[in-house]
Amino acid sequence: MKIAPFPTKLLAIAGAFIALWLALAVFSYTSPVVYLHYSAAATAPVTYFFNEDNDIVKDQIEPGARLEFRTAHRPHAGYFINVSLPAASRDGVDIAPPFSRVDVYIGADTKITRTVVRTDFLARFGSD
Repeated sequence: MKIAPFPTKLLAIAGAFIALWLALAVFSYTSPVVYLHYSAAATAPVTYFFNEDNDIVKDQIEPGARLEFRTAHRPHAGYFINVSLPAASRDGVDIAPPFSRVDVYIGADTKITRTVVRTDFLARFGSD
């Protein structure tokens, strides 16, 4: 039985690590996505709540900004997403599967002006 030299083993381990890392990156990049778009005409940031299945993110979005939220690949039966602006206009939108990409547009008056839901897989990779 011949034992492989150390550099060969090291390269095999490094190759396996890189392959695993690439697989995880692709898996993450292909998950469904929700985008928040805030009008560039707005004058101040707005506070939003992004509630993904009771995992709540509270933050601010600046005028003209676009935020990206990657969501679950295989959501369970009661899975939901809620985007709301409680401090500004009390507007909100509920999102339920199936979806591939959701664009939520917030106007300069801090009201949700429209929501676009796309279900085709390739919409996750598109841009506005």
